[in-house]
Amino acid sequence: MDKKEAEKSLEEIKKHLRETDEELRKTGIWAVDIQFLWGVLALAGLGLTIYLHDRALYNLIWLNWACIMAVGSFFGYRIAKRIARMTGITSFAGKLIGMVWVGITISIMLAMFILWLTEYTDFFESVIALFIGVGFFVEAFVSWREFTIAAILCWIGAVIVALFPGFANLTFTVLVFATMIVPGIVVKIRFREKKI
Repeated sequence: MDKKEAEKSLEEIKKHLRETDEELRKTGIWAVDIQFLWGVLALAGLGLTIYLHDRALYNLIWLNWACIMAVGSFFGYRIAKRIARMTGITSFAGKLIGMVWVGITISIMLAMFILWLTEYTDFFESVIALFIGVGFFVEAFVSWREFTIAAILCWIGAVIVALFPGFANLTFTVLVFATMIVPGIVVKIRFREKKI
């Protein structure tokens, strides 16, 4: 392989990397719908948790969250399929991010079940925030660097919840707004009006 062929091959690789970055940006803009969905479901789950706790229906709290996780998984999958159909983009990095979030969802469900069985229910929100922080951290590395802020906020929130379990619901509500709802609204306003 001579120098011209090597330069041409290198240019092709750079072109593919630029295209992959652009694809990730586009799918990231559309995928904010999934983030927004989980934010709304988490707030609904928190509201129901408070209601069930006030009514001393403690055994139904885990069922509440199991339903939230099932509904979120179902509609998240449907939205992801819709995104792939609308954009026509199915990159390896996009699939990787999707599988990371699937793994995190499964891990959260298992952790919630284990914590419920062992009666360490004060740590539900802390463990969930830790897992979500990992998801945002991976997503920041693969697609949008801004997700690093969301990851750090989740980890700080997890520590606050563990240290002050009496403020768990409030802390988790603030986290959901700061890492899912507000960024979702900002992305929709900034990018949905433009042609992607």
